[in-house]
Amino acid sequence: MPSEIRTGLIGFGNWTRKTYAPVLQEMDGVSITAVAARSETSRQAARDMIGDDVRLYADWRELLADDAVDAVMIALPTSMHAGVNIAAVEAGKHVFFEPPAGCDRDGCERVIETLARSDRVVQCDLELRYLPVLGAVNQLLAAGELGNLLMVKVTHWCDWGPGLIDEVGEEGIFLLNSCWYFDALNAVIDDAVKRVQISGGCHLNGQMFDHGYVLLDYANGVTGVYEMSLIAAKDTVIRLHVLAEHGEIEADLKSGQYRHRLRGEDWRDGHAPSAQPVRGFEGMTESIRDFIGAIREGRTPRASIEAIRRAHEAALMCRDAMTG
Repeated sequence: MPSEIRTGLIGFGNWTRKTYAPVLQEMDGVSITAVAARSETSRQAARDMIGDDVRLYADWRELLADDAVDAVMIALPTSMHAGVNIAAVEAGKHVFFEPPAGCDRDGCERVIETLARSDRVVQCDLELRYLPVLGAVNQLLAAGELGNLLMVKVTHWCDWGPGLIDEVGEEGIFLLNSCWYFDALNAVIDDAVKRVQISGGCHLNGQMFDHGYVLLDYANGVTGVYEMSLIAAKDTVIRLHVLAEHGEIEADLKSGQYRHRLRGEDWRDGHAPSAQPVRGFEGMTESIRDFIGAIREGRTPRASIEAIRRAHEAALMCRDAMTG
């Protein structure tokens, strides 16, 4: 690996402009060498933001063929994920991509198996796994004072409102929206999901599931709960609640505030915020830094193949339960 890691961005929409590019530009020993974007407007925006030396491509295949690019970061419509992810691995690049890996079980499994065979760094952007507050929660559990883990609940409420039916395709809402939250559960429970049960409904978005609960039974006997609403009145809430034998933990995954208590005792407060400035969503800066660090150090990122597989399998089980 050269002293400078040369990255290529495939897709240059708002997510890439507000998240990938600024974080990469803040890092030493990293350059944005190339950008692939379909529209001339997006390519000009890349030149304006990155500089005249950036290589611009209208076709992402041309970027993958560029030997001057070591690593690619991909942010494209979901329908393109499987094909571009597989092509990027086959081109010998280090790959950072957004979930879901594909639009259905076959597509996801095909991509993940291809990723698993790569000798390069491959990382799915499961940014909640990288939250410092989630690390603090795991440290509390590892200390042993709280006893064995019994149940973990993630709450995700947001105000996306009506009209989502036009944005959700064949992948369904769980693949499109929920891999991150299942991975947050997985990061604490650390086992495979063996069964899911879904309860909820469709209110503002036709036949699309937009509020409810998923109950997840894990192989180690721990219970996971995912509470979701895409039609909350205002703002976004992402919270974690952990129940253990001798106590509990509550954490706000956005602010980094958390507290824990033993049975019969008062709460003890803590704070583990994300790196500032937050890019896009909390955990994004840490996620991108881990990708670059894994390339430099020749190691596996925290969002490993097994983490990718488990998050997608939970989402696919929910998708199957909704369509079966």
